[in-house]
This record gives sequence, structure tokens and C-alpha cells, in this order.
Amino acid sequence: MLELLGDAVEAGWNKDEILAAMIEVADNNALAMHQNVLVSVETELRKLMKKNRN
Repeated sequence: MLELLGDAVEAGWNKDEILAAMIEVADNNALAMHQNVLVSVETELRKLMKKNRN
């Protein structure tokens, strides 16, 4: 992350822009991981419910 910060500063970004972008990327990744977990749990629950019906 420090390398990314340095590269962004060299590219002309100010620190507020860099930090905002890093936070947005982190938030998006966290939301994507959370969504993947929810889908996985829902899939497993459906399998269990189907198995219990048989």
C-alpha cells in the first residue's frame, strides 16, 4: 500500500484523493466478500433444505 501511495503521489494525486480512493477500493472489496459469503450460505441452506425434504 505504501508503494501505491508513493506511485499515486508521483502521478500528481494529493493525499486526500489517494486515501479516498484506497478507502473506496477497500469498501468495495469488503462488500464483495460479504456478498460472496451470503451467496455461499444461501446455497448451503438450500442444499440442506432440499436434502431434508427427501
